[in-house]
Amino acid sequence: MGYCGVVEVQSLEDALGATCGYRAKSVCSDCGVSVCAAHAEACKLCRKTFCPSCLSFHRAQHSKSASSTRDERRPARSA
Repeated sequence: MGYCGVVEVQSLEDALGATCGYRAKSVCSDCGVSVCAAHAEACKLCRKTFCPSCLSFHRAQHSKSASSTRDERRPARSA
């Protein structure tokens, strides 16, 4: 599996950043980058592992699917 591929930056001016460098323990379920224990984050709903960037997008997908499911169960309002 190798080393963690998460890029860390010091500040907004740090255009390049540097890879984490710790040993990877798993792989992001979305983008496939290797992640170490410090950067591996599990989704509480589906229990898949993600890198920090992908987890925020993944959580948004859960909230979108939950709201569309709620809308389907709501009866149509009459005027």
